[in-house]
Amino acid sequence: MKKYFLILIIIAPLLNAQWNQSSLNAGFGRSLYSDGTNIYAATSQGVYYTNDTGEPWFSIGPQNEDLFTVIKINDKLIAGSGASHGVFLSTNNGQDWYQPPTLSAQTVYCLEKNDNFIFAGTWGDGVFRSSDNGESWQSAGLDGKGLMDIITVGNTVFTISPDFYTKIYYSTDNGNTWNSSSLGYPASDPHGLYYNDGKLFACDDGLWASTDMGISWHNEYGLSFDSTGYPIIVKKFFKMTKYNQYLIASVMFESIHISSDNGESWSPFNEGLINDWTFADLEINGSYIWALRGFFGNAYRRPVIDLVTDLEEENSYEYNFQLEQNYPNPFNPSTIIRYNLPAEGNVILKVYDLLGTEVASLVDEEKPAGAYQVELNGINLASGIYLYRLQAGEYVNTRKMILLK
Repeated sequence: MKKYFLILIIIAPLLNAQWNQSSLNAGFGRSLYSDGTNIYAATSQGVYYTNDTGEPWFSIGPQNEDLFTVIKINDKLIAGSGASHGVFLSTNNGQDWYQPPTLSAQTVYCLEKNDNFIFAGTWGDGVFRSSDNGESWQSAGLDGKGLMDIITVGNTVFTISPDFYTKIYYSTDNGNTWNSSSLGYPASDPHGLYYNDGKLFACDDGLWASTDMGISWHNEYGLSFDSTGYPIIVKKFFKMTKYNQYLIASVMFESIHISSDNGESWSPFNEGLINDWTFADLEINGSYIWALRGFFGNAYRRPVIDLVTDLEEENSYEYNFQLEQNYPNPFNPSTIIRYNLPAEGNVILKVYDLLGTEVASLVDEEKPAGAYQVELNGINLASGIYLYRLQAGEYVNTRKMILLK
């Protein structure tokens, strides 16, 4: 039998590939934010920022403020105070700060933006929103709730609160109305929310997941129970980020873990770290993964190349049929679909809606063995769930993707 091969080399991490500490040492680290060029850290001593090298870090205030979150909208920095001082704004990268009067006396744990509003999650005062880049704010519901994180996925806003067995609140109308669901026992200490490839994740006592946009939840990883139902192993997840197909998570007293199967299994990624540290947040900036330690506020970085395999000419491996998950997913309006062929043959790749109606024909021709990618532009498609189907000889596979406009 004739076999087809692709020349492949795995670029192994260098022997000294590991996490390296940068010069930041800022009391308590709270959260990170990347604008694509610089990385910003909200700390108990104000906002710091650096470029991709991490040397040096610049302290840019506001002075004597314990800040829990910072984001950048256009050229405006918005920082949330953890000491009931609301939000601080700067239009000149921290040289000067000012406060809007309508959100000046709240503890702001989290900030997030969608196409219409900036959302602020507070401790005890619910959600606020701003339609003018933070200059004025209005209440957007959930009064009395303490909110630990807030994210947007398409037109839906999600936030998380340590109510009974941890509550997830979600709104499809920018906070005019809210629905809720609970994670379940023993969840009680939430820290973060994250969305990837059809799954909404909640970081708590264990990692929880929802595949129906927050309506129902199951424990994905990190909890084990004895015969009476009492939890005997609890991994406490803090925050998550992503690079390519890898999820990266901070785990309390277990430093950094990674997953290549969308959260179903995890392994340590701690070379260069003390294995029982706790990191408050993670972020990707340029060519590095950044991790901010909670205690001491140290910032560590590691090259993203440590996660990556690539193609070169050395070792050979047999190429198998494969239809990969599209990336990005959800997407708006374009996404890339990759597939592999071990032999020459006719290839059909089509996209269907959930009623089985064909909405796009991407490939329908003879192809030699190899790796391929094709772009789907959904500019003329409605938001929703779609299926893409690859048929190559006897191989048939179908995957789901989500278009969110």
